Amino acid sequence: MTSKTINLHKLLKLFGLKDRQLTSALRRELYGEKKRIENGPGEGGDFHVPFLSDAKAHVIGKADLVQQTQARVEASDQRKRLYPQLADGFLDWLEQTKRSTNEKVGWHEGNVHNHHSIPELDLTLKVDNMLALKIGPDRYRLIYPYFTEKPILHEQWARVGLWAMSEALPDHSRSNMEILDILRGRAFSGARLFLKGDEEYLFSKRYREILDEWDNLRPEYGL
Repeated sequence: MTSKTINLHKLLKLFGLKDRQLTSALRRELYGEKKRIENGPGEGGDFHVPFLSDAKAHVIGKADLVQQTQARVEASDQRKRLYPQLADGFLDWLEQTKRSTNEKVGWHEGNVHNHHSIPELDLTLKVDNMLALKIGPDRYRLIYPYFTEKPILHEQWARVGLWAMSEALPDHSRSNMEILDILRGRAFSGARLFLKGDEEYLFSKRYREILDEWDNLRPEYGL
């Protein structure tokens, strides 16, 4: 797992897994890496990119997320179970967001993302595929999506995730950042979830633990 480029949402998932669950997840990753080496990259793409596109279109008012979700499900049976749950969670969260302010909630134009290098871990952290909401005439929120069914995103790792976002996006205030556990419609806001000062330590410690387990498993897959 040395010299890795990893999405923040994948790391948050791995951070939250217990020992046996983590080992199983890393075995799936290693198996997939071996297949890519043997057969080349597969077809397809990020399972969640179409959902994010539909969610943005819904916020802008160009499409209805419920109708778009049904169309996605009809196009692929792989989306039959989780896509409707993602839509329900997103719409519940969006409604809560609208109720929390008297101002109009719309779309904040701009492509905010970064691939943030952490040299001491030999890691490049990808923070992208975000949703950006405009609140009233001059405020905005950067919403980072957490899609994973299991584990649920708990507060400790949400804190670590917000710290990582603020490190990767230094030109933006953490108070304007949120991590959204879409399936459960629960957001962790940098304006309300205060950091404790141990986030960098927790990030580094957990990543090194995962790296050690990855390296221990690699020989079983000839990698």
